[in-house]
Amino acid sequence: MKNNKGFTLIELLVVVLIIGILAAIALPQYTKTVEKSRAAEALLNLKAISDAANRFYLMNNTYNGIDISATGNLDIEPPATTATSKFDYVATPASPTTTLTITAYRRVGTTTGSASSKQYSIAFVLTNGATTSRTCAVGTGDANICKALNIN
Repeated sequence: MKNNKGFTLIELLVVVLIIGILAAIALPQYTKTVEKSRAAEALLNLKAISDAANRFYLMNNTYNGIDISATGNLDIEPPATTATSKFDYVATPASPTTTLTITAYRRVGTTTGSASSKQYSIAFVLTNGATTSRTCAVGTGDANICKALNIN
C-alpha cells in the first residue's frame, strides 16, 4: 500500500476558508480601532491647544491674534501638519473676541482637511478662557466615530 504524506486539496481549502472568514471579521474591527485611536489623539491635541489658547486669553483678554501654527504664539509645540498628518488644526476667533473655535479636520488621504473635504471634524469652543463645548461632525467618514468618542 502506498503511504501518502501531505494534505489533501479539501483540507487546504478548508484552512484557507477559515482564514478568510477570520480576516473578514477582524479587518473591519481593526480599522475602526485604528481610527478611534487617531481620533483620540486629535482630542488630546485639541485639549492641549485649547488649554494654551485659554492661557493666551487670560494674559491678553482676547483670542484675537492667536496663532496655532508651528511658529505661532502659544506656549506649546502644536501638532505637526505634514503631508502624512492625519488631521489639520484650525483656530477661528469669533466676534466678540471672547470666543474661539479650534477644529481638527480629519484628512481624506493626503488632501488637506477642510470643512468641505473631511472624513469628520472635532471642534472645541472656548469662551472667556474656558472650554464651553465639544462637537463632532461627520463628513465622508464613519458615522459612528462621534459616538465612539462620546461627543455629541
